[in-house]
Amino acid sequence: RARDRNRTNATASSSAAAEGPSATPTRREGSQGEAQQTATPTTTPPAGRKKGGTKRTKQAMPKSSNKKKTFRYKPGTVALREIRHFQKTTKLLIPAASFIREVRSVTQIFAPPDVTRWTAEALMAIQEAAEDFLIGLFSDAML
Repeated sequence: RARDRNRTNATASSSAAAEGPSATPTRREGSQGEAQQTATPTTTPPAGRKKGGTKRTKQAMPKSSNKKKTFRYKPGTVALREIRHFQKTTKLLIPAASFIREVRSVTQIFAPPDVTRWTAEALMAIQEAAEDFLIGLFSDAML
């Protein structure tokens, strides 16, 4: 602990010294004109580092947060559950209002102008036939 206190004091003094001359090793030129690097032995960590932690330890230890990890099912589990659900139900899968709107717009494009009215039973029959066709198409695509 005494060493940690000394490092804390030394870190504070080295940060003040960092404003003045550099605390990094200096280069001196030798007699032959070659640049030689001499390091001064120091017992304090470099001025930029904080005491106690390194970058490596921060990456290894996850950040502690109070958020609970959200639960996720494995891939495909929800899809299988939805398949079982929709196989049990007999209701139509496509919303009726949007399907009827599409039928009326297609009718205006392809049918003669005097065909503009549909009975509710005819629209329901077309929707059931369209959904049955799509379900068969998708099941054949999976093989």
